Order: sequence, then C-alpha cells, then structure tokens
Amino acid sequence: MRKRLRALAVGAVAAATVAGVGVMAGGGAAFAAGGGGPTPPWISAETVAPEGFITFYNAQGQVVTGGNLTDPTMAAYAVASAPDTRTGDTKAALFAYTPVAGENPQLWSGQEISLAESYPNASAPGALGTTANPVLSGGADVDLAQYISNIPNTQTASGYPGLYDIRLETSGPGQPDNPDYFYETAISVNTTAGTWSVDYPDYTDNTSTALTATPPSPQETTTPSPVTLTATVTPAAAATGTVTFWNTTTDTQVGATQTVTATDNTASVTDTPGLGTTTPYQAIFTPTIGSADIGSASNTLSYVVEAPPDSTSTTLAESGGGAAAGPVTFTGTVTDTTAGVPVTSGTVSLFDNGSTTPFASATLGAGGDYSVTYTYTSAGSHSVVATFAGDTSSTPPLAPSSSAPATFTESAPACTTCNTTATIEGTVPAGTLSISTPYTATNPLNLGTLALTPSGSYFTASASLDSGAAGDVPGTGTFSGITVVDTQSGNLPWTVTALASNLTDGTGHAGGTISGENVGLTNLAPVFVSGNAIQAGDVTVTNQPAATPPVGPTDTGDLGLGGTVAHTIAADTAQPDGTVGINGTVTLNAPTSTEAGVFVGTITFTIAS
Repeated sequence: MRKRLRALAVGAVAAATVAGVGVMAGGGAAFAAGGGGPTPPWISAETVAPEGFITFYNAQGQVVTGGNLTDPTMAAYAVASAPDTRTGDTKAALFAYTPVAGENPQLWSGQEISLAESYPNASAPGALGTTANPVLSGGADVDLAQYISNIPNTQTASGYPGLYDIRLETSGPGQPDNPDYFYETAISVNTTAGTWSVDYPDYTDNTSTALTATPPSPQETTTPSPVTLTATVTPAAAATGTVTFWNTTTDTQVGATQTVTATDNTASVTDTPGLGTTTPYQAIFTPTIGSADIGSASNTLSYVVEAPPDSTSTTLAESGGGAAAGPVTFTGTVTDTTAGVPVTSGTVSLFDNGSTTPFASATLGAGGDYSVTYTYTSAGSHSVVATFAGDTSSTPPLAPSSSAPATFTESAPACTTCNTTATIEGTVPAGTLSISTPYTATNPLNLGTLALTPSGSYFTASASLDSGAAGDVPGTGTFSGITVVDTQSGNLPWTVTALASNLTDGTGHAGGTISGENVGLTNLAPVFVSGNAIQAGDVTVTNQPAATPPVGPTDTGDLGLGGTVAHTIAADTAQPDGTVGINGTVTLNAPTSTEAGVFVGTITFTIAS
C-alpha cells in the first residue's frame, strides 16, 4: 500500500559549482555528500529512534552513495544495517519524507517511493543474498524527481535546505508498515544537476580493491590452465566483508561469493577461460552489512588465452661483398617451420656488427623471399644478420627469427677522381615569447578572508601579486608577480590578456559560486630589468577593476576579468626583446548571498605577438 501524506508548498533546491583564487567568503552552512558534513539537526531530536541506517547497493553488490533523481529506483538494493526487531515482518519498502524545522519528524509529509518487496532475497549478490536484515530489491514506483515535485523542501533554517529523509519501513502478513519501525538515511539533493548523495550517516572508510590473475595473462597454450583470480582489499581496517568476481561481458558472476580472509585481506576464485578468448574480469568488494564502510570495484583485468605462435626460420645470403666498397645485395627467405610453408607477409630487417638499429629492410614476397641492395662507401668488416620481427596479427601468429650472420670485409672504394661537395646552412632562431607566475594549485595567491563593506552591501578582499613570494629583485629579472620573457627575432610586439574563471567552494550548493566578473586586477605597473632592451615607456598597462557591486554567478557580462572575452592588461608596442615584470593588485568581490567556505579558481594569463 502506498502512503501519501499532506503536501507542502512547491519549491526547489538550487545548487551550483564554483572556482576562485584561494579565498574565503561569507554564507551559510551546508552538508557534504558521503558523510562529510554535520549530523542533520533532527536526528538526535526524533521521538522514535530508528532501528538503524540504510545502505544502497548496485546490481553487483557494490555500495552506492548517490545517483540521478530520475533513476527509476535509488539503487538495485536498499539494505537495513540491523535485523528487524518486530517479529513477523517479511516485506520492506522505501519512503521519502520532507524535513520541517521545529516539527516532530513523525508528522512530516512523505510518500512511499517503492513497492513493497519480500525479504530475504537469496538471489541478491554476495552478502546481500544471505543477510537476515530487511532487503528491498528494486521495487520501482516513484522516482525522487517526482517526489520532490510533489513535496519539495522549502526550508531555510540551518541544517535543513536541500535535505530529504529516506526511511525503510517493514511490514508482514496481518501487520502493515509501521512508522515506529524504520531505518533512516538522510540525502542531499542537487536539483540543478539532477543528482542525490548520501549525507548521513557518515561512512567510516573508503576501500580499494586490486585484482590479479595467476598464471598471468596472456596464456599461450592449446590447453588452457585454470586461472586463480585474487582480490586484495585495502585498508586492512575496512577489509571485512565479501568479494564477488564478474565476467563484465556477460555480466555474470564467476564462482561463488568469497569471504575476505583476515590474514591477508584477500579473496580468490578459480575459472578456466576458453582457448582463443579474452575475458574481462572484475572483483567487487561488499563490506559487512551495517559497517558503514564504502565498498569498491577493481579495474577490469582482460585475460587472454591464445595458441602459441608458429616457429619460423630466416635465411640470409649476400653477393658483392668482400671487394672494394660498393653495392652489396642481401637475399633470403622466411619459412613457417611449424606448418612447413613460406611466410608471405611481413618485414625483414638487416643489422650490422651487433647494432640494435637496422641499416636496411625488405618486404617478404609471395614465396617468402626478400632482396635488398645496400651501397657501402668505405672500407670495413661487416657481420650482417637478417631478422623477421614475427606477426601476432596473422592466423596462426608467427614467432620472430634471425638468420646466421653473413660476414665480409670491404676494402677502400676504387675511384680515379674522388670528390664530394659539402652543403652548409645557418638558421636564425625564431626565439620564444613566454609568460609565467609563481602561483599554482599548491601555491595559490591567497586573498585571505573577505570583509563586509562598511555599507554591508557585499564582501571584498585584495592582495598584491607579489605578496606570495620573496618579492621583486631589481635588476635580476626575478619577479613574484607576472614575468614576460621575449626573445623573438624580428622585434615583434606583444599583448598580455587575463581571463578569470568562476570561483567554487566545491560543495555544489546554492551560493557556492562567485562569478569571475567579480575578480579585478588594478594598480598595474611594469618592473624593468637593468640593462635590458625593454625599458620605461616601452610597456603600457590597462587596469581591469572588479564588478562593483558584485554580480551573481549566472551573469553573462564581461566585467572585471570574467566573462568569455580575454581582457588586455599589458602591451609592448616598442617591440624590443628582453625581460619585464608586471605587478598589480588582485581584488575579489562577493555578494552577501555567497555561502561560507574556501573558494578556488584561476586567472589565465595569455601572451601573444
């Protein structure tokens, strides 16, 4: 039976992504997906305590921590963290509830978003198929997007915006689902991106799973040997659970579900792939139900079983060698000795005196033969070997082979009038034009904490480009702001432009974006190097002040350093070569609607002649 309670006023939750220059801005609190945020405020205030929490899994038994709002079901399986304390319950269903600050959670509006399904489910993968805890298997009914449209979260109180309460309620013959017997997980919703993620409870450990095979791939044999697939789970503290192994082409499980051993955090199964096959194996670790650890999937291991290549033989003969230096002809054949037939495709390479670089090569003909002529121009001894590289693409594959060496000695070339010409050339280098700053992702220009303007209309902060390093060193060409080095030939002019990205605190929440138009660069001034051709008067600068008052994150203008058009900040029209520094002040303004947090983004400086 579907439960539908009273509906709230229609609303929406907005979220956005951001980027910036290492700053802190004002705003409200938010929860982090995957258990990184504070506990939702209603959890400790509930008059009816939940039986435990809910963990979501995909069809292979891997933990799922988020998904799309329009997915038919939140996950393939929803599993309770503990057994049901009410005797006689045999079915489970998912309900969504919309939080209301200050109201008893038992009175919140909500709706059943899945059909009731029987448990336990022996056909579920791994530990999900053996647990006595309530298990919901699919049960599609109402997707989250439909639910949010029906009963949206319009709350503004701290700890409530963007959150929804998901409960797994159980029932049985003669006893309907009872809101006093439920398991609970809170999710955070991003309606802009159309996604949801687990917000509470916290996950304790992320895991990783590595998959190896013994014997290793490929097997070259006509009788394939059994392959032992071994999954290793780390860290050891979280490696309690089971591993299932899968053929990802057929999406079928390989062998039985295995329990991870406590001694070395591994689990293994054995499989025998067929001759001439490539089997993609993957291992999926499912933590012990109720552990709140995050499971993991290994990379796909493609296991190849192929027949060994046919052996080959290569012959070599030479004619014309052993006299005055001049043309020498090399001939020979390549034979498939396993099948007793000539090799009619491929290449033979010639190597001299043990070199690993061939001096000549030839293509095999229809009878497996080859011929190549090489002209020697000086005296010397030679030991030439012909090598067939093999062919793994042929049917059957062909192994490489090398000939016995052909040895001969060339004397000085004969000539009556010996001369040669030498061509000389010289190149004037094009030179380079480069621009650099000392600020990177690990060494950002930190503007510090934004301050509210005296009028209280917006936040702002500024920092000098030379504040993050030791400072300029006059006369040396060492600058802590922007450095331009021009070594172009032809005395070409150049222009420097700047373009700021949006700033983000990485949460994906409303108020988590600062427009790049609110980034400005002013007080620009060139710094010259004593003795350089570039001197005072050669470089002009153009200030680009930040948008004041600041604009919102969806503004489509080109104020400050933001927008889609790069902004000119410096130019050299006098055209001499040399080095020059450029210093200035970076300013960031932020609307008062911006949430609290560290915002990060970039300013891209571009130089062009």
